[in-house]
Parts: sequence; C-alpha cells; structure tokens
Amino acid sequence: MDIRCHYQYGKWCLTTINPPNSNNNKNKMNSPRWLQFLEVGLGAIAVIITIVTLTYPGLTTQTIIRLVSIVLLIIGFERIAIGIAFPSPSKSYRLADIGLGPLIIALAIVLISFPQSHSVPQIALGALALLFNGISKIIQGTGKDIPRWSKVILLGVGTLNIAVSVLAIMHFLQESALARSVSITLLITGIQMITSGVGIKKKYSKSHAK
Repeated sequence: MDIRCHYQYGKWCLTTINPPNSNNNKNKMNSPRWLQFLEVGLGAIAVIITIVTLTYPGLTTQTIIRLVSIVLLIIGFERIAIGIAFPSPSKSYRLADIGLGPLIIALAIVLISFPQSHSVPQIALGALALLFNGISKIIQGTGKDIPRWSKVILLGVGTLNIAVSVLAIMHFLQESALARSVSITLLITGIQMITSGVGIKKKYSKSHAK
C-alpha cells in the first residue's frame, strides 16, 4: 500500500494506492503449485510403468505385480496430497480422502514385499487398492470448484476402478485378462492425474489474471 499526499481544492488530502498485481501475488502465494507438479509428475510415472506392463508380454507375474504395486503406491501418495490440498465438500470428505491414501499405500507395500505370497491372494489386495482408489476419485469428483469436465473424468475413472475391482474379487476374468484390465485401469488413472494437474494449473492461471 502506497500513501500519497496532494493539494486539492484548497486543502491537503491523503490517498492510498494499492500496488499493481497485489491481489495476483496473494493468489499466487496461495495456489498449490506443488500439487500441480505432483499430479503431473506422478501421473507420468504411472503411465510409463503401466505401458511397460502392457507392451512387454514376456514379463513374469512377479515383475508385473511389483510394477503394478509401484503404480498403486504412487496413487496412494497422490490421494493423500489431494485430500490435504484440494477443496472438498466437507471436512468428512477430506478426511476420507486422506484416510484412503494410506490404505492404498499399505496394500501396495504388502504386494511389493510379498509378490508371491499364497496366504493372501495378490488379486484380492490389488482389487481392494483399486476399490479404495475408485471411492477416493468419486469423493474428489464431488468437490467444490471443480470444472464440469474434470468432474466427469473423475467420476468415470472412479467408477472404472470400482468395476475392475469387483471383477477381480468375483473372479469373473482369467488371470491374464485381469492383469491386463488392471494395467489399463491404472493407465487411465495415470492419464487422469496428468489432466487434473493441468486443470489445476489452468484454474490458478485464470485466477492470477483477475
């Protein structure tokens, strides 16, 4: 704020002048730029890993499980970040989003550590992780200040995750077909993460221009 003194109509007057772009700078400080880079970066890593699982049919089952688990681990961290920084309809929605992230991370760590364990089927653990991710995506899709196109994508990706998780739990698909379905679902999820990051960047770029 700049205070200036000038002589007008036979008396001295004080005026205050706000510096240009002061509101923009404030908005810029409040905008979660780290969330933009996190969404795009983690989404790109998820896409690359899932493409590897889809384009190299000679990979062993153990390797595929570990690669898919790494993608789930990435998604878990992304869910926690979204729950912390992204606007939600209510506090309970935000807490649910933050709570589902660690569950996904825990399941991914178990799959990475014990890819050939027979005590707990890997398919069941992966299906639960997909289920939690789908629920979290749908919760995010009901958040405030989200563009309509982003809502549609989030709700669609969330529904897809839940549908594939149900197919995995009910054993409706063969193991090879199920592995490919999970990889495709995670590929779509990675692409959605990238588009969400770009959408956040555009949103705050517009707010800075105001």
